[in-house]
Amino acid sequence: MSTYYFAFGSNMVTAQMAARCTGAEFLGVAVLEDHRFRIGRRGYGSVVPEHGAAVYGVLWGLREEDEAALDVYEGVRHGLYQKARRTVRTDAGDDRPALVYVATDPTPGAAVPGYMEKIVAAAEEHGLPQAYREELRGWLP
Repeated sequence: MSTYYFAFGSNMVTAQMAARCTGAEFLGVAVLEDHRFRIGRRGYGSVVPEHGAAVYGVLWGLREEDEAALDVYEGVRHGLYQKARRTVRTDAGDDRPALVYVATDPTPGAAVPGYMEKIVAAAEEHGLPQAYREELRGWLP
Protein backbone atom coordinates (compact mmCIF):
# COMPACT_ATOMS: atom_id res chain seq x y z
CA MET A 1 0.00 0.00 0.00
CA SER A 2 1.32 3.42 -0.91
CA THR A 3 -1.51 5.78 0.05
CA TYR A 4 -4.79 6.10 1.92
CA TYR A 5 -7.78 7.06 -0.22
CA PHE A 6 -11.05 8.43 1.17
CA ALA A 7 -14.03 7.49 -1.04
CA PHE A 8 -17.29 9.36 -0.40
CA GLY A 9 -19.12 8.73 -3.68
CA SER A 10 -19.54 5.74 -5.96
CA ASN A 11 -16.05 4.49 -5.11
CA MET A 12 -17.55 3.37 -1.80
CA VAL A 13 -19.14 0.54 -3.84
CA THR A 14 -17.00 -2.49 -3.03
CA ALA A 15 -17.56 -4.29 -6.35
CA GLN A 16 -16.81 -1.14 -8.33
CA MET A 17 -13.52 -0.58 -6.50
CA ALA A 18 -12.57 -4.26 -6.90
CA ALA A 19 -12.97 -3.92 -10.67
CA ARG A 20 -11.33 -0.51 -10.93
CA CYS A 21 -8.48 -0.94 -8.45
CA THR A 22 -7.57 -4.60 -8.12
CA GLY A 23 -5.10 -3.99 -5.31
CA ALA A 24 -7.32 -1.71 -3.20
CA GLU A 25 -7.59 -2.79 0.43
CA PHE A 26 -10.73 -1.95 2.40
CA LEU A 27 -9.63 -0.33 5.67
CA GLY A 28 -13.01 0.65 7.11
CA VAL A 29 -15.29 3.62 7.53
CA ALA A 30 -13.88 7.12 8.03
CA VAL A 31 -15.13 10.68 8.35
CA LEU A 32 -13.93 13.94 6.81
CA GLU A 33 -14.85 16.68 9.23
CA ASP A 34 -15.68 20.29 8.35
CA HIS A 35 -16.77 19.30 4.85
CA ARG A 36 -20.13 18.59 3.20
CA PHE A 37 -21.07 16.23 0.35
CA ARG A 38 -22.38 17.97 -2.74
CA ILE A 39 -23.40 17.03 -6.25
CA GLY A 40 -21.58 19.29 -8.66
CA ARG A 41 -22.76 20.80 -11.92
CA ARG A 42 -21.48 17.77 -13.88
CA GLY A 43 -23.76 15.48 -11.84
CA TYR A 44 -21.18 13.75 -9.66
CA GLY A 45 -20.16 14.03 -6.02
CA SER A 46 -17.57 16.25 -4.42
CA VAL A 47 -16.83 17.67 -1.01
CA VAL A 48 -16.81 21.33 -0.06
CA PRO A 49 -15.52 22.94 3.13
CA GLU A 50 -18.23 23.66 5.68
CA HIS A 51 -17.50 24.21 9.34
CA GLY A 52 -19.29 21.73 11.58
CA ALA A 53 -20.41 19.42 8.75
CA ALA A 54 -19.08 15.91 8.12
CA VAL A 55 -18.74 13.57 5.15
CA TYR A 56 -18.65 9.84 5.86
CA GLY A 57 -17.08 7.35 3.51
CA VAL A 58 -14.72 4.44 3.08
CA LEU A 59 -10.98 4.43 3.59
CA TRP A 60 -9.05 2.34 1.08
CA GLY A 61 -5.38 1.46 0.96
CA LEU A 62 -4.09 1.90 -2.60
CA ARG A 63 -1.03 0.81 -4.52
CA GLU A 64 0.53 3.24 -6.99
CA GLU A 65 -1.17 1.56 -9.94
CA ASP A 66 -4.57 1.81 -8.21
CA GLU A 67 -4.08 5.54 -7.68
CA ALA A 68 -3.09 5.91 -11.34
CA ALA A 69 -6.28 4.08 -12.38
CA LEU A 70 -8.38 6.39 -10.19
CA ASP A 71 -6.67 9.45 -11.67
CA VAL A 72 -7.88 8.32 -15.10
CA TYR A 73 -11.38 7.45 -13.88
CA GLU A 74 -11.77 10.77 -12.04
CA GLY A 75 -10.59 12.79 -15.06
CA VAL A 76 -7.68 14.47 -13.29
CA ARG A 77 -5.80 15.02 -16.56
CA HIS A 78 -8.91 16.65 -18.07
CA GLY A 79 -9.43 18.94 -15.11
CA LEU A 80 -12.67 17.37 -13.87
CA TYR A 81 -11.28 16.56 -10.43
CA GLN A 82 -8.15 17.55 -8.61
CA LYS A 83 -6.27 15.53 -6.06
CA ALA A 84 -6.18 16.87 -2.51
CA ARG A 85 -4.86 15.60 0.79
CA ARG A 86 -7.21 15.79 3.75
CA THR A 87 -7.08 14.29 7.23
CA VAL A 88 -9.82 11.76 7.90
CA ARG A 89 -10.69 10.02 11.16
CA THR A 90 -11.17 6.26 11.21
CA ASP A 91 -13.78 4.39 13.24
CA ALA A 92 -10.99 3.57 15.68
CA GLY A 93 -10.39 7.30 16.21
CA ASP A 94 -7.09 7.47 14.33
CA ASP A 95 -6.32 10.41 12.03
CA ARG A 96 -5.01 9.47 8.59
CA PRO A 97 -3.78 11.71 5.75
CA ALA A 98 -5.85 10.62 2.77
CA LEU A 99 -6.16 11.29 -0.92
CA VAL A 100 -9.51 12.91 -1.79
CA TYR A 101 -10.72 13.77 -5.29
CA VAL A 102 -12.38 17.20 -5.31
CA ALA A 103 -14.40 18.53 -8.24
CA THR A 104 -12.83 21.53 -9.93
CA ASP A 105 -16.30 23.03 -10.40
CA PRO A 106 -18.33 22.49 -7.22
CA THR A 107 -21.28 24.55 -8.44
CA PRO A 108 -24.36 22.64 -7.16
CA GLY A 109 -26.18 20.47 -9.65
CA ALA A 110 -28.36 17.39 -9.98
CA ALA A 111 -27.03 13.83 -9.91
CA VAL A 112 -26.81 11.83 -13.12
CA PRO A 113 -29.38 9.00 -13.24
CA GLY A 114 -28.48 6.03 -11.06
CA TYR A 115 -25.51 7.68 -9.36
CA MET A 116 -27.02 8.53 -5.98
CA GLU A 117 -28.75 5.17 -5.78
CA LYS A 118 -25.30 3.50 -5.84
CA ILE A 119 -23.98 5.84 -3.16
CA VAL A 120 -26.97 5.32 -0.86
CA ALA A 121 -26.66 1.54 -1.27
CA ALA A 122 -22.94 1.70 -0.45
CA ALA A 123 -23.66 3.85 2.61
CA GLU A 124 -26.08 1.15 3.75
CA GLU A 125 -23.59 -1.63 2.97
CA HIS A 126 -20.89 0.01 5.06
CA GLY A 127 -23.18 1.04 7.90
CA LEU A 128 -22.61 4.78 7.67
CA PRO A 129 -24.54 6.76 10.31
CA GLN A 130 -28.31 6.86 9.77
CA ALA A 131 -28.46 10.67 9.79
CA TYR A 132 -25.79 10.81 7.10
CA ARG A 133 -27.61 8.22 4.98
CA GLU A 134 -30.70 10.44 5.19
CA GLU A 135 -28.62 13.41 4.05
CA LEU A 136 -27.46 11.38 1.03
CA ARG A 137 -31.05 10.35 0.26
CA GLY A 138 -31.85 14.05 0.00
CA TRP A 139 -29.85 14.10 -3.24
CA LEU A 140 -31.97 11.36 -4.84
CA PRO A 141 -34.04 12.58 -7.81
